[in-house]
Amino acid sequence: MGRILIGNTMEETAYHEAGHIVIAGAVGLDVQPKGIVIYEVEDVADGWAFYWEDNQQWIDILLALRAGQLAQLKKFPKSEFRGGQSDVQKFSSIVKQHFPPNCDGDMWQDISAKTQNNVNSHWVAIESVADAAMKASWIPVTVSEHPEAKRKKHLDGKTLVGILAKHKISSRVR
Repeated sequence: MGRILIGNTMEETAYHEAGHIVIAGAVGLDVQPKGIVIYEVEDVADGWAFYWEDNQQWIDILLALRAGQLAQLKKFPKSEFRGGQSDVQKFSSIVKQHFPPNCDGDMWQDISAKTQNNVNSHWVAIESVADAAMKASWIPVTVSEHPEAKRKKHLDGKTLVGILAKHKISSRVR
């Protein structure tokens, strides 16, 4: 019996990853040179947004982390978001490590509300990044990079900073 892949379409993934990057930039987190990568794995997509989380700005990091799923659901309200389970796990881990005990639910609600406001405020930028990701050419993937991917789309950090600047979001790559 083959395994069942749980994931999203390329378009859903593009909006998800764009949400992460735009809100990361909007709250002052630096973009990593790798930027956004969207992999094609069978009939679904697997994506990653790369921004720095090494500055201990935990609220900002939680906002950027939560933005992927909220951007995806804003554009595709009926989409599955099981592909974002790792975001939820990471959110919970950060809250448990850096905030008072037993505040997970309150943090989730508070961060979700703040993130939704940020997503709404920066929606045009999210659309621009998602559109650029979808229009990017497919390029080959090495097995060591992603053992199950056929090909990928990539927007490097410099390209993303340029798109964000057009929307008056100051960001940098480091």
